[in-house]
Amino acid sequence: MGLGFEWFVARRYVFSRKRNRLTGVIANISMAGIAIGVAALIVVIAVMTGFQDILKEKILSANPHVVVERLGGPFVEFSRVKDRIEKMARKEGFSLEAIYPFVSRQGLMISPAGEAGVVLKGLPFEKVREMRALRMVSGGLGPEGETSPVLLGKRLAERLGVSVGDRVRFLLPRGRVTPLGLMPRFTTLRVVGIFETGLYDFDLSLALVPLPVAQKIAGLGAGVTGLEIKLRDPFRAHDLARRLSTALGYPYYVVDWQTLNRSLFSALKLEKTGMFVVLTLIVVVAAFNIVAALVMLVSEKRPDIALLKVLGATERIILRVFLLSGILLGGIGTGLGLGLGLALCAFLSRYPVIKLPSDVYPVDYLPVRVEAWDVTIIVVSALVLTLLAALFPARQAAKLPPAEVLRHG
Repeated sequence: MGLGFEWFVARRYVFSRKRNRLTGVIANISMAGIAIGVAALIVVIAVMTGFQDILKEKILSANPHVVVERLGGPFVEFSRVKDRIEKMARKEGFSLEAIYPFVSRQGLMISPAGEAGVVLKGLPFEKVREMRALRMVSGGLGPEGETSPVLLGKRLAERLGVSVGDRVRFLLPRGRVTPLGLMPRFTTLRVVGIFETGLYDFDLSLALVPLPVAQKIAGLGAGVTGLEIKLRDPFRAHDLARRLSTALGYPYYVVDWQTLNRSLFSALKLEKTGMFVVLTLIVVVAAFNIVAALVMLVSEKRPDIALLKVLGATERIILRVFLLSGILLGGIGTGLGLGLGLALCAFLSRYPVIKLPSDVYPVDYLPVRVEAWDVTIIVVSALVLTLLAALFPARQAAKLPPAEVLRHG
């Protein structure tokens, strides 16, 4: 008697119409529970993966991939460092999309309607057009002769109560030294455009100005805060940052986007793992139902088990019969859950029926992305739990003494 015989007996036990009605009900409930648990896991993990991807896309399109700054003084020699970085990138096989200087200062933006803390960022204004995540809501980069233009995030403009054409004042806390002490520096700027990135913090606190205007406000002269680098493959940024840090040395400080956002992505990964563990409990509960169903099946099939042993079936064969019965129940439930989960993911991906508040999330729909590796882990976990659940009743069935069962009918 081989594995084919054991599969045959297991199928007969699971799909038999003559089995106890209560046993059948519990078996069906266990399969439904596993199906719901697997489907819920697939959908939730796919949604969380979608959120991670959207967040990465927004961060990568709105932020530089690598930043090079100078410690302990103004960064005046940035052109020489830029040429050095470009040569090293070509030599090492890194494909650069852009590299340009920037100035960044924190301060207070003031309008007649209110005020807000902002990050004032100066960069070559033509680079604004290359920011894929930045969408102009109104206005643009301003006329050619504008001396002090500024682009404001949508939420920032709403908080300040300004629109295109209005004027705002930027207060830099570290201003000029006077006989009366350190005085803050005020600069009047004209709003030429309002943009939206989809990242709430950016839209609430970011203001963009041309590089010369930022240099004048910060009092840097010909210096800058640092260099921003964008790669065609942003996932090579950590490798480039490590090599640049070694090549440039002190006083230059190099950091990549993965390091800057490490805490955010670690929190998302932890949350994803936590949701997986919590939702796996649904499958665990369903597995307990499989234990109950198999215990009742063993009790119902005691005469059959005794007869099989009399005919020569070993304990190992009986063990495999009931293990396969449990795996069959779990496999059907897992298969149904897999189909249901993938169907729900496809539906949510094609028809974004669930809307999200855009002022809280980076997208206004529920993002869904199914990863083959995630689905594989979910399916394997469900099958392993099913196997473990079937182990106890299968061992009990294998240990049944045939003489005692036949003696007592």
